[in-house]
Amino acid sequence: MDNTRRPRALWDPLHREDTAVQQAFDAWHRQARIPQVRYVALLTALMYLLFSAVEQSVAADLHSERLVAHAMLVPGLLLAVAAMSLRAPLQRPMWALLMVAPVIANGANLYLNTGSPQFLVFAPEIYLSIMWTFAISGLPLRPATMAATAIVALVIVAAFRDPMQGELIQLHLLWVLAAFSFGALSAFMLEHARKHSFLQQRQLERSAQVDELTSLWNRAHIERLFEAERARTERYGEPFSVILMDIDHFKAVNDTWGHSAGDRVLRQFADLLRQNLREVDAIGRIGGEEFFVLLPQTSVAQAQGVAYDLQARINAFDFETVGRRTASFGVTEYRPGESRVDTFDRADQALYAAKKNGRDRIEVR
Repeated sequence: MDNTRRPRALWDPLHREDTAVQQAFDAWHRQARIPQVRYVALLTALMYLLFSAVEQSVAADLHSERLVAHAMLVPGLLLAVAAMSLRAPLQRPMWALLMVAPVIANGANLYLNTGSPQFLVFAPEIYLSIMWTFAISGLPLRPATMAATAIVALVIVAAFRDPMQGELIQLHLLWVLAAFSFGALSAFMLEHARKHSFLQQRQLERSAQVDELTSLWNRAHIERLFEAERARTERYGEPFSVILMDIDHFKAVNDTWGHSAGDRVLRQFADLLRQNLREVDAIGRIGGEEFFVLLPQTSVAQAQGVAYDLQARINAFDFETVGRRTASFGVTEYRPGESRVDTFDRADQALYAAKKNGRDRIEVR
């Protein structure tokens, strides 16, 4: 009996680590924003081309530099962002380029206009781009804040290097502060609303998959997991096994101590299973006091060893109010080509044999 496959890991489909939830939200959030990034980048590139054309007739100097910056450099960066959004392998560097683009655009603005009498004519690009970075670009809040902070830092450095008149610099910095504040607030509120929506959707999905009493997978989801494992086995030829188990004489628990005590036994039984199985093992409550375990990459001999381990731990455990309890086990291995019903029926037959032969037993089929 081979039971060498037993690395321990806690498994709980309802209570994930906060970091895991945040990572899942970040991945979902970024993917959901890809179309926004693409079309905003294209539109903004077009607006910069129009801006460059108008700028040539308004600006008093540096016409060639302005043409390079606003007709080539910034639109080129934005068109690269739009193109990268079409290819999944390029989307990670796309986010970095999207952070850099508004910083470069504002650096060019400050280089071209700081110290010029026309500075205030071109300053609105700075205020608008800060708002764009937060609320329009598609950047998540953290990278948007980093990019906008870099823009503000450039503005402050430029303001002290070539100071304007006191009233003008105060007005200029006030508009920068207003753009940053309103942009950050709108981005924060939008991301908070999207995260709330994501968590609600996630909870609804889990509610359809999880047994409310024990927080284990319910029967419908266990069947879906079985089908996924069956497809994997048919493709790669790796074995997997299942264990069907039933708490012995559970009706007597409810009749003697009441249903509240019975519910506590079910929850504690579920905890025992979680604590003594791998994270990859799928555990479900499929009805009443009956539980199901799907063991990927596990032969029937290994599964029998798992069942003996679980039996020993269950028999040694003092359940609240009711004391020691036992369980019966039916173990079987999936046979290539058969249906889920065939495997479940064979596990059920093994469990029936265990109960018929005296309970607190492990039968293999």
